[in-house]
Amino acid sequence: MLVDTPAPFAWNYCPVCGASLECRDDGESARPNCAACQRFYYSNPVPAACALVADGDKLLFVQRAIEPCKGLWSLPGGFVELGETSEEAALRELEEETRIRGYGPNLFGASTQPSQLSGAVIVMGYWVERWEGVPSAGSDAMDAEFFESAARPELAFQAHRELVAMYDALPDPLKAGRTSI
Repeated sequence: MLVDTPAPFAWNYCPVCGASLECRDDGESARPNCAACQRFYYSNPVPAACALVADGDKLLFVQRAIEPCKGLWSLPGGFVELGETSEEAALRELEEETRIRGYGPNLFGASTQPSQLSGAVIVMGYWVERWEGVPSAGSDAMDAEFFESAARPELAFQAHRELVAMYDALPDPLKAGRTSI
């Protein structure tokens, strides 16, 4: 299993003007600062979103075709892109990775975890009210498959394990509304 540890702030130069960054107090703590631009830089978590899609008592998972954790299973999801909401990101990633289209995303939880790639990631979990199509591997996936609760694969990411546990804890009447169309 991948053990994620946050990396220290990796920039030495201002991405706007190229001047050297200096560590200065922003009123709360020492942060990288560009004196020329009069700007502080922060190392913030990166937002990601994933979709939980149910078919009866089964949940949809994808087998990752890329690193990190190539070959392991995860929820369909990925990073939020500029210009889209986290709901849009969850539905886009669902369609890209599984070739099914989801509707009615509902935020039910979030998990913040360390990440080797970005220092930290905030993963927002959306359950999908309705969906259409037949799941098959799309971009970034080797497989897309529904699993019964007892047969679920081990998930690659701690955030996904936490979100599945949150989903499982939702009341059954709430879960009953999730269906294919």
